[in-house]
Amino acid sequence: MHTARLELAARLRVTADRLRRGAPYRWTHQGRCNCGHLAQTITRLSGAAIHDAAVQSPGEWVDHAERYCATSGAPIDRLIRQMLEAGLDLDEIADLERLTHPAVLRHLPDSRRALDNRDRDDVVLYFETWAAVLDAEATTHHARLLGRPAPTLYINDRPYVHREPPEHLELPLDEHPAAGRAA
Repeated sequence: MHTARLELAARLRVTADRLRRGAPYRWTHQGRCNCGHLAQTITRLSGAAIHDAAVQSPGEWVDHAERYCATSGAPIDRLIRQMLEAGLDLDEIADLERLTHPAVLRHLPDSRRALDNRDRDDVVLYFETWAAVLDAEATTHHARLLGRPAPTLYINDRPYVHREPPEHLELPLDEHPAAGRAA
């Protein structure tokens, strides 16, 4: 899995570079928006081809990710499957479109904490920061596998903070006295 995430980091950098160099960007075009540009890098399809596939199903990328069905055969689901195989998960697709992934936001420079998901420069910063987070995750994971302490890493002059998702979530107790009683 970490190999796919490192490859995803490389694809994020390629996408950021293409956007920085002036690739056509339009947030309201599903082939030239945030997800559309990363999909171009992953699938090697044109923005127009990605847009055509996306508009065959209702909604935006967030909606497509929510309704994703691996067996539907819908063009957008085939695109999303390629994105998942490239190391993304469905939540990250939605986060990418809105620039809201918590691990990425945590490592933005202090001067750029509030991003506009429709602004090319903010998208480039988000992609580059996300790539750096993925690299740091892999480095931390590798160190742990070797039984070594994780090195101190910085992303945008901010210390990298690795947060493991909980392996098991305890069910909260309902402490209300009437809970569970029939009315």
